[in-house]
Amino acid sequence: MTQALLGLSTPTLRNLLSALRAGRIAPANLAASLNRNLGASGAAAEAPLRQLFDDGMAPAHIATLLQAVLETRSDQVAEAHGFELVLSGPDVPGVQTGDTAATMRRLIDEAKFEVLLVGYALNNVRDLFERLAKRLAAAPGFRVVLCFDIARPRNDTSLDAEVVRRFAHDFRKRHWPWPALPELFYDPRALDLDPKKRATLHAKCVVTDRCRALITSANFTEAAQRRNIEAGILVRDAAITERLVGYFEALRASGLLAPCALK
Repeated sequence: MTQALLGLSTPTLRNLLSALRAGRIAPANLAASLNRNLGASGAAAEAPLRQLFDDGMAPAHIATLLQAVLETRSDQVAEAHGFELVLSGPDVPGVQTGDTAATMRRLIDEAKFEVLLVGYALNNVRDLFERLAKRLAAAPGFRVVLCFDIARPRNDTSLDAEVVRRFAHDFRKRHWPWPALPELFYDPRALDLDPKKRATLHAKCVVTDRCRALITSANFTEAAQRRNIEAGILVRDAAITERLVGYFEALRASGLLAPCALK
């Protein structure tokens, strides 16, 4: 790809990428198709695109290259500002999406001493937890703190302790069968028999080493991680992440989040 094409603005590259993917750029009538889709900015793209077509590249190949350029630019901006948008869901032309599960895995793999994971729904994410369990087993002093909602089943009037015991048993059987155990906490208010007093631990985030945090709409479920439309922000800002970790530490210290014993 020539320097001229790399020099195009990000909006122009996005429009060009969308047009290539939609089949609206015709090599045989390149100038006219660029003018229709990019307007005046299309003229600057004509010569470098013509070179790529003459070199035998198909529109799909050029689109792949443009996508890589846009992703690199996005990463550079995110690194400079400390924030990165993490969108996962169906691909649409001209919009960069990511992979929530891949972002969480990367955070866990890069963690040096601590992972805080907060979530609401939990289902079929043993591959993610296995990474945490391996880190716990391999690194003395490595800490994993989980905060999850423990909800009272509908019409279940069991003692709170019994609901928590069943959750812990199910958690160990289905989600965390490995011997190295995390610290697990929950909000006791979620178990209140009075619906007017009941509350939910609904936050979803992953914080590593108190310096990086993914704050996301995605639950810790297979559907949310891989299929749903989800939006989140990856934050690399110590002040924000320390505040986030400090909040959950204060909730635990005050007893507003209670420990769930795992065996």
